[in-house]
Amino acid sequence: MKKSNYAIITIIVLFASFIIAENNQKFSRKIIEAETQNKYNYYDNPQVCLGCHFEKFDTWKRSQMSRAYTGDFFQAQYQQALVDARRDEKVKGVKADCIGCHSPSAFKAGDLPPSSTGTDKIDSFMQQKGGNKLFADRGVFCDFCHTIEDFSGKTPFNHNYISNAGPGIDPKRGDLEFPWSPYHKNARAELFEDARFCGICHNERNDFGVWVKATETEYQEGPYPAKGIACQGCHMPPLAGKPAKMGPPRAEHKDHWFGGGFETFVRGAAKLTIGINKAALNPQEKIDFIIKVTQLSPGHKFPTGSTEERDLWLHVGVYDKEGNELDHIKIPKNPNDPNDKYFITTNEKVAYPTHSKYGNPIERDSLPEGDRLYHSSFIDSDGNFTYAQWYCAKEIENRLKLLEERIEQYTWNCPEKLSGQTVILRAVLNYRRMPDSYAKFLGIPARPTIEVSRDERILKISR
Repeated sequence: MKKSNYAIITIIVLFASFIIAENNQKFSRKIIEAETQNKYNYYDNPQVCLGCHFEKFDTWKRSQMSRAYTGDFFQAQYQQALVDARRDEKVKGVKADCIGCHSPSAFKAGDLPPSSTGTDKIDSFMQQKGGNKLFADRGVFCDFCHTIEDFSGKTPFNHNYISNAGPGIDPKRGDLEFPWSPYHKNARAELFEDARFCGICHNERNDFGVWVKATETEYQEGPYPAKGIACQGCHMPPLAGKPAKMGPPRAEHKDHWFGGGFETFVRGAAKLTIGINKAALNPQEKIDFIIKVTQLSPGHKFPTGSTEERDLWLHVGVYDKEGNELDHIKIPKNPNDPNDKYFITTNEKVAYPTHSKYGNPIERDSLPEGDRLYHSSFIDSDGNFTYAQWYCAKEIENRLKLLEERIEQYTWNCPEKLSGQTVILRAVLNYRRMPDSYAKFLGIPARPTIEVSRDERILKISR
């Protein structure tokens, strides 16, 4: 009986291996026989992985990793970077460096910038029935990450991964104990449980020596490494069940959604608390109060990532019970801080999409003026604000540090028009992935505003 069972299992495994290999070969036949395309084909198409890892594929294809190259923001900004790389020797490296993380198989294939392959382009996982796409459109995909062996040097940054994928089926690396597959060899690699794995692309130093992204470095400076909590603990939360349809059930394996700066992660990432010592005021009375902003949960500064575009801002106002704003309370300016202007919202046209010598400025924030703004200001070599991280010669920032409490001081002069009313003092902390003015310049849809936190106090105004 046992011999019979073993024979059946052997037949199933061999048949599955044949089907998967044949499926992979079908994709290979669609590739033009040239050196570049052969290098692309060192990596399995994500649809091959779908054969066994359909749940992982399903969450990955909805993630930003799958859109790392095809996303509208990256495509629009990369086209600007290519223009700058052609006309300015100082930033010529951006042509390859962007692709090194946003489409690593294109970088390894030397397809820079990624080019059309004619009529025989590979069918991408995103358009199985809707036409063909570029090889680079895979973005950051299964087989590339799972064939990374290590990173070069002591610090992970600027896509310094070591990936020696070649012809044939390479061993796949991951964090599971005793992995098994009928299709590929497996290897357990502790790097996949290490935050440094993420730092390979989420730390970036530009040609001017400025760390324009340092998410993993920020994490290392906080309390979580000592607690054994890595990036993967939040961005790839544990699941129970089968990571592959032919593998054994696991008490724990990883989700491949890679959530980041979107609603699920942003809401509640910080907390607001209004501190005011009076609940009754007279018209024309002046009152001082504070707002405490507490960074609660992110394992890095907030916001992080492309911090020159990410906006976190504190809006304070007085409202009626219907929600109409009666008075906007602006943050007082600090004349003793020359950098204060970068951290108070303005609609002045002082922001440049590229180096300031190459174009005209746009509105910096596209927000109500006078709100406290938490972000990074990238300054070019002429001393002007730029959204082009490749031209950042200096960073000026006031982002919220890990578990930090920030106290903001406000003053309000109660206007005469509110006499006899009961009003609401409201503070709201909002987040947005980029200013509307920059999205308009790039020709892409504006990004939604997400409310992070709010606090309110009832105030009664005498007659």
